Amino acid sequence: MSKADKGKCSYCKEIFSKAEIKDHLKACEARIKKHKPGNISSDDEIYFGILVEGFELPEYWMYVDIPVSASLKILDRFLRDTWLECCGHLSSFEIAGEIYASNPVKSEGDKSMSVKLGDILDKGTQFLHEYDFGSTTTLKLTVAFVRSGKKRRQKIEIMARNLPPEIKCSECGGIATQVCCECIYEDKGWLCDKCSENHECGEEMLLPVVNSPRVGVCGYCGMEDE
Repeated sequence: MSKADKGKCSYCKEIFSKAEIKDHLKACEARIKKHKPGNISSDDEIYFGILVEGFELPEYWMYVDIPVSASLKILDRFLRDTWLECCGHLSSFEIAGEIYASNPVKSEGDKSMSVKLGDILDKGTQFLHEYDFGSTTTLKLTVAFVRSGKKRRQKIEIMARNLPPEIKCSECGGIATQVCCECIYEDKGWLCDKCSENHECGEEMLLPVVNSPRVGVCGYCGMEDE
């Protein structure tokens, strides 16, 4: 199992490959104990288990647990807060040929993100999310499974997430901690702390290496707790 292939279960804290984690989550005793699934009742909720991946960088991935009663707007905000937000850019989902936009233009056929997930998604549904229509980061989402469980206050829960890939410094082969937002488009510019000190593009072009498919793009610096 390569470093890029590994991810951690948020419940039992064990490490699994991306291919293994889906089956593990279904059987994870720590997850089952926390969620306490039961027969459907007025106190229960239906949840989607959604795999989120970088469309062009699938080494960045996570499984999230979200109630079907939540709206696309809530999912959009979560994706922004966890992986994307840098400058308040616009975003949209594409689902079954329809566009659900953060700032919908009705004359162009856009729909609102206020729609509930359960009204437009089902097990196996694949769809896309785009953030920033200039320097776009595209995510691929798949409804991997459906479950029932007790209602909770927290709308979205990260069930598992990839471990940060170890990216080598383009200059010395060490571990990169910075990336040049100009050189990255030429498949270089990944730099360790030492090599970044003398990078020709200057300090103002450097961004931190973070665990997100938006690494090195625009002004994205990641979450504070990463």
